[in-house]
Amino acid sequence: MLLSQNAFIVRPLNLFLMVCISLVFGISHDLPDYTSESCTFKISLRNFRSILSWELKNHSIVATHYKLLYTIMSKPEDLKIVKNCANTTRSFCDLTDEWRSTHEAYVTSLEGFSGNTTLFNCSHNFWLDIDMSFEPPEFEIVGFTNHINVIVKFPSIVEEELQFDLSLVIEEQSEGIVKKHKPTIKGNMSGNFTYIIDKLIPNTNYCVSVYFDHNDEQAVIKSPLKCTLLQPGQESESAESAKVGGIITVFLIALVLISTIVTLKWIGYICLRNSLPKVLRQSLAKGWSAVAIHRRDHNALQSETPELKQSFCLSFPSSWNYKRASLSPSD
Repeated sequence: MLLSQNAFIVRPLNLFLMVCISLVFGISHDLPDYTSESCTFKISLRNFRSILSWELKNHSIVATHYKLLYTIMSKPEDLKIVKNCANTTRSFCDLTDEWRSTHEAYVTSLEGFSGNTTLFNCSHNFWLDIDMSFEPPEFEIVGFTNHINVIVKFPSIVEEELQFDLSLVIEEQSEGIVKKHKPTIKGNMSGNFTYIIDKLIPNTNYCVSVYFDHNDEQAVIKSPLKCTLLQPGQESESAESAKVGGIITVFLIALVLISTIVTLKWIGYICLRNSLPKVLRQSLAKGWSAVAIHRRDHNALQSETPELKQSFCLSFPSSWNYKRASLSPSD
């Protein structure tokens, strides 16, 4: 939930209410002694999970395991043990399934042990609306020629109470210029979300950071920058595939055309002929008339036997010797 103007007034009132409840109902657990705390607590929303972490101020104390207990301030109940953190060796605890309401204040007690010996006991009160910090979501970037795809990874299922009316911010940086993009996400923040930063300059380095916006700037944690250099020739896979396919198609067409021409030339259907001088062509025309009559008779004979087909090519030398050439067809 967003911080309201009365958020800082509610905290001391809740503390006063806890004191009154303890006095009236005689609750046995002690109130936290803020003057002698030996632990530093932090509650954060990590990948939409409520994670409570702690650190000992006295680093010389080494605990082998911890036990975490809590109760809700508005309810007259004793402290109860968090099942998944009853004997944990880790310095954090997932309280997503325990702390479901953001309107409640939670009284927390942490005990540290070395074997069977209790080393310390620290406690703290948490108001999720005030104390929660918001870690950035996981994301990836894919750079193209003039745009960047930002892929934000949300959990597949997110509790509605844990969304805190957060606004996603995608920050773009290039050459000292910072631009903020606030995409609109319809529905719950669940599954992967892709945002396109377009109208970018090719051959330019761009860096991107993703985080959640909040009224309390101290609660905002920005992600490390991820950078990419946009290349002029860097195109999408579909464009590259289309270009390669076009080159292959042109090559195959040229190969088929050349093979067809070579084959036709080899079997004699295509003849390369050189032009003869005009005078020689006129003289040869008379002499070749007899040849034309012979070929006509020969073709008529072939039409009667269709199974026998011939193809020949008549060619002349590329250079003609006019001294040796006879102009008479009888020669």
